[in-house]
Amino acid sequence: MEQLKFSLEVFDGPLELLLHLISKNKVSIYDIPISLILEQYMEYIEDLKKMDLEVSSAFIEMAAQLMLIKSRMLLPKAETEEEDPRMSLAEALAEYKRYKAVIGALRKDQENAGITYVRRTEQLEFDKKHRLSYESSALTEAYRNVLRKSARALPPPLKSFAGIVGHPVASVPARIIGVLRTLKRQITCSFRSLFKTAKTRSEIVATFLAVLELSKSKHVEMENRNDDLYLTFKK
Repeated sequence: MEQLKFSLEVFDGPLELLLHLISKNKVSIYDIPISLILEQYMEYIEDLKKMDLEVSSAFIEMAAQLMLIKSRMLLPKAETEEEDPRMSLAEALAEYKRYKAVIGALRKDQENAGITYVRRTEQLEFDKKHRLSYESSALTEAYRNVLRKSARALPPPLKSFAGIVGHPVASVPARIIGVLRTLKRQITCSFRSLFKTAKTRSEIVATFLAVLELSKSKHVEMENRNDDLYLTFKK
């Protein structure tokens, strides 16, 4: 296959790169040839590494998502599974394409703003007929009322949400990459050892789901030994 050449500064994120590949291969976002697009996507990642450029986590997570979609498409289609595994990716690409179109229109309006003609401002005469005087105490009370209303309108402090929000949510695709890296180094590892570095419940759940996905797609084999499950990477 002919080596693709990219202008690496062009792509702000993985969705923009995928739209470029889809346009280059002249295919529809609703009928993506996953194997071809994944191969070209990984070539771009390798080009980044060869140039000693940092690969952001967003590109890595998208690579994991593409591999997961490819593995699901290779599996026999279950009778109950009617939705195309590529559909969620296609919807995200369509939404991003609309977003880019809006940004392009706004930038065009901004460029044309310099040649827009507006009506000159008119000087309004001050109405001197209406004259009222206020005591300083009335102005002070009005100022206090404004402060009280502003305080009620302000959002609650961040400490009010402690324990409810603020914890990062672990990504299943990212954990799939992590488990695969571990197995490629060690070939075999215990199920329990995958959770030693987990610091939150979200990371534990994401790791468990990652193992299930890898087992379902037959990328790993599991064997019960010494009261623990051992995972082996399938080449």
